[in-house]
Amino acid sequence: MRIIAVLVPVIVVVRTTVVQARVALVAMTAYASMLTMSASVHAQTSNRDSVSRAPASSDSVRALRPGDAVVDGRHVTTATVRYALTLLRDGAVTSAGQVIDETQRDSTRDRVLVRRVQTVRRGTAQLIDSTVSDGLTLAPRMHRSLQPTRRMSLDFNGRRVKASIGPVDAPLVPVDTTLPFAAFDSGNWDLLVRSLPLEKGYSTRFAVFDLDAGLKEYEVKVTGSTVVQDEDAHVVIFTIAKGRESVVWIGKQSRRLLRIETMLGPTMMLQQERVREP
Repeated sequence: MRIIAVLVPVIVVVRTTVVQARVALVAMTAYASMLTMSASVHAQTSNRDSVSRAPASSDSVRALRPGDAVVDGRHVTTATVRYALTLLRDGAVTSAGQVIDETQRDSTRDRVLVRRVQTVRRGTAQLIDSTVSDGLTLAPRMHRSLQPTRRMSLDFNGRRVKASIGPVDAPLVPVDTTLPFAAFDSGNWDLLVRSLPLEKGYSTRFAVFDLDAGLKEYEVKVTGSTVVQDEDAHVVIFTIAKGRESVVWIGKQSRRLLRIETMLGPTMMLQQERVREP
């Protein structure tokens, strides 16, 4: 699915950045080698009894959910973008791989869908996430993920989520749960942020679901603006949990994701930077 988990292993962090929800994968979603990105099947299936519980929050205003009018999925356009992943540690700069993000708007007579394929590559290892979302509300419809040691699938239908997960060389374990309310796909957190009415001082929370963490909330806050890649960009603090946050730069006019930076330790940072094609 979804950006970046904040784990020291580079490729695990990559997933957090890209999907930063499972992070997730986007990311932070966002995170040992690519092989350790997978949790055990037992850990995944143990969520079946807990994912239906709503996350606690001290904020009296509920988190955004699919269907809320503030989300405008029309900001997500058809595009193929490549991102360079770089690990900065104690002054040293190391390539951590790349992300290829392919997004396509698919319009028919009665619906608009956003189809997305994210491929994370590091050396010969790769992770492929495929998702389908509503083109206006970004309500999730489908998520498929193929990783070096596991595969999983999720089908969303409002509050109900039917899924399966398991090693690549063994039968999948089914998961069938009904959430207390509908939630977004954690792997597409960045599409959601790009679809919000961003301006300095704006902040909100949104409910997400994934098989690793279950149902939880992410937070975003726009702290200002700056120029990135010759674009005036919003500076957004994206938080998936206490002490686990990333700084995200989103073009004000283009609504493109330009850069993500995630601190993995006092002197280590993972950067995801949009590659400017000639």
